[in-house]
Amino acid sequence: MATSSETRVRQAVVVGGEVVVVWGDGHESYYPGAPLRKACSCAACKGEQHLFGRATLPTLKSLRPEAFSPVSVRLVGNYGLQVVWGDGHDHGIYNLADLRAACPCAACVAARPRSGS
Repeated sequence: MATSSETRVRQAVVVGGEVVVVWGDGHESYYPGAPLRKACSCAACKGEQHLFGRATLPTLKSLRPEAFSPVSVRLVGNYGLQVVWGDGHDHGIYNLADLRAACPCAACVAARPRSGS
């Protein structure tokens, strides 16, 4: 489990086609736009469950290239990061602990337990 300094954000910015997060412990994570957009968990992208068991399916539409280009980011409380995408989409909030756990840098990837081994 990540410590609070690991999930606290010092800075979050867009650099080129990536979202860059500088964490409280000084670690830097560079998230490429395409996989980050594909991981959007908002109701429009992933669907949603209603109170009485009915579900709304996600909107299935082809995404244009600008949909994978981050334009800006902002912190949401102490728990999330919101990204505005080139197509205007801005509904998803990425949980900071999940983002840190999914850091794509070589050191973090190597430190993760391998599943299915």
